[in-house]
Amino acid sequence: MGISLIVHVGLVSVTLGVGLITAIYRYLAYARNDSYLEVFARRAFRLLAVTELFSGVWGTIITVVLAGFFTGLFALLANVLFTPIVIALIGIMIRIPSIAIFWYTWGRIDPRTHSILGFVMALSGFMIPLGFRALMSDITAPVAIGSFLNKQPFGAFDAYFSSIYWNLYLHTVLAVISVGGFMVVSIMALDGDAKGVKIAAPYAFLPLVAQFLVGPLYLLQLHFSSPYVFDALVRIDKLLQGSGGLFSPAFAVKVLSALLLLWIGLNIYLGARRGAISPYAKYGGLLAIFVAVVGEIVNSGSRYPYMIVLDSAGKRIEEYFNYYIAIGDVFPAVIVILFFLIMSLVIFTIAAYYALIRKFVV
Repeated sequence: MGISLIVHVGLVSVTLGVGLITAIYRYLAYARNDSYLEVFARRAFRLLAVTELFSGVWGTIITVVLAGFFTGLFALLANVLFTPIVIALIGIMIRIPSIAIFWYTWGRIDPRTHSILGFVMALSGFMIPLGFRALMSDITAPVAIGSFLNKQPFGAFDAYFSSIYWNLYLHTVLAVISVGGFMVVSIMALDGDAKGVKIAAPYAFLPLVAQFLVGPLYLLQLHFSSPYVFDALVRIDKLLQGSGGLFSPAFAVKVLSALLLLWIGLNIYLGARRGAISPYAKYGGLLAIFVAVVGEIVNSGSRYPYMIVLDSAGKRIEEYFNYYIAIGDVFPAVIVILFFLIMSLVIFTIAAYYALIRKFVV
């Protein structure tokens, strides 16, 4: 499930950000009657079209593994956090058909109506983390789950009152816009399109700068609301003593790679303002995805060995395992699943190459 989550986060980080950029410039193309901006929006959307299908597949894999192997956790989340799950599902049900409708009606319906469809497609995507980030925050700094475990009443929206939720959601929104911006910059740089790089560069760089303001605040909130996770991230002294700080090296990698991305982003941004394409522009997208993936590893993995963190301890993952399954009996199935995951990555890489580099999708 960890592999599936990491790949899913990497792909979704691209689709949400690119979807927003596409919608904005599809509308501006209509409002300004600018043919170049429409071409730009269509080329950016090509990136979304390639990644969206695969991100959905990996999201389904997470759900199946969670329901099959961690049935207790699945039941707990569906019971206590039903409202955030429904919000995310509504976003998914709107987004998937709206992507298809937006693509197949391009040039076939009124541009104004098509622009509205673009914003429906883009904004519905942000409903998905609006729901699912409530799950992540409530197992890190529990409110609704905490009430449930203490046999106290809880409200349908209690998860949104977690002390870390809104900062985590804002961090997520800024991250996906930045990743989407860096990916569009890379695609435009590969095409040698300096104007396209100039358009996309602010969406890559400026949200990244904002994350360096939001991130420390989130870390400070973890210190007070989830001290176990905070220690796992920053207490490298405990790692040296063998008593904690397990994810402090990964957190250090994340911070250093984010600083490198910030430097590259500044180089791209300043170069684009002069009408030049930075030599680093082609690689910024891949580094941005790497930062997002390492960030998710740090954010989710820092709860280990607990699935639900309660102050300085928590509920271990084995407490929610499906006891009707014997690992030895299903081990061949696990191998088959891992083989499928690897083949899916290979197929996605091939599809992305032909769609984005060879331009088989236009």
